[in-house]
Amino acid sequence: MRWGVLDRLLGEPGSFFETCRLGRPRVFTPPSLPQEVPTLRELTGGLDGGLMRAPYVELVREGEVVPAAELGAAAGAAHGTEEGFADPERIMHLLAEGATLLLPRLGRWNASAGALTALLSQDLGRETEAFCFATTVGRSGRDVHCDDADVLVVQLAGRKEWTVYEAPADGDGRPGAVRTPAAPALCTVIGAGDVLYVPRGAPHRASGEDGLSAHLALTIREAAKPAPDPAPRPIVEAELLATARELLASARARVQTLTHEGPLARTGGSPPSGARGIPADWPAAD
Repeated sequence: MRWGVLDRLLGEPGSFFETCRLGRPRVFTPPSLPQEVPTLRELTGGLDGGLMRAPYVELVREGEVVPAAELGAAAGAAHGTEEGFADPERIMHLLAEGATLLLPRLGRWNASAGALTALLSQDLGRETEAFCFATTVGRSGRDVHCDDADVLVVQLAGRKEWTVYEAPADGDGRPGAVRTPAAPALCTVIGAGDVLYVPRGAPHRASGEDGLSAHLALTIREAAKPAPDPAPRPIVEAELLATARELLASARARVQTLTHEGPLARTGGSPPSGARGIPADWPAAD
């Protein structure tokens, strides 16, 4: 089989599928990341112009999303300033205080991320979406939590310490915070270029190791199934009678508009004389 990007991202796809089947976390170390993986500079470059705004840029502080008003404001709007635009200095200040930078919906505005998720979706037959997370040393974006999707973590810069706990046996962990996770299944530190697989429903936690740590999170979900067509509703007697009345009324109206010229025109003129015609000297009917 010819792969779009899975073989270049993880190495041998067969080993990845076996890891998924077992429901175990694992670190993959490809020789180099595919060219479709965006760089951190590419992703954060948009912040420099001050044109990025929520919901395409967010900050998380102590497990809560920072209000958009704290990100900054754009001057020169038609009705004064407009809140929610990411001011670069404000972003760096909040990062230094321990907040986590989140760039969601990357595939909608970054060409590289869009190409990467499209190829992964093609390879896996699943819906794939890309997010970027950046934290400073020793900081954690979220407490122990789990996601309702399989996740491929691609480390873009710095190092990050991860603890991934055992996933529920049925693999159906509800997304959100987890207070009492099971035993750790994997404790590891990944560096730039490493790829970590986190099974769906497996609680996990991550914190930056040194400097600015940034990773790409690729969430992989089953393709949405189309809603089934509703079952046909039986027609009741009243509806049948109403339809019949409409058809009869339409037929009566059409008959009333008919004249003998119409049928004669379609047959080519007057009826023929002779044997087939009515003799003029026939007596009138009683």
